Amino acid sequence: DEEEEKEDQSETRKNQETRKSVSRRLVDASRKGDVEEVKTLLKHPLVDPSFVVRDGWVEKTALREAVIMGRKEVGRALLEDGRVDPAADDNAAL
Repeated sequence: DEEEEKEDQSETRKNQETRKSVSRRLVDASRKGDVEEVKTLLKHPLVDPSFVVRDGWVEKTALREAVIMGRKEVGRALLEDGRVDPAADDNAAL
């Protein structure tokens, strides 16, 4: 039915926006070293821990930001999650 299809598309768009928002918050929390916020965000069902935030020519991920800023606890929490690939993006985080 056409009405259901429109609702499904609307829900999909809403989920994509939520995924972007929560994943961007994860990158920000990682940069700031807020390990509790990182752990909370990792529990969110729509978070994508490998989400890439493009800032001009720089591509930022939660792990990369944690490593660059020396946030060891955050880096540990991200790696323990299992969805974060330290070798992603040509080992940019390493």
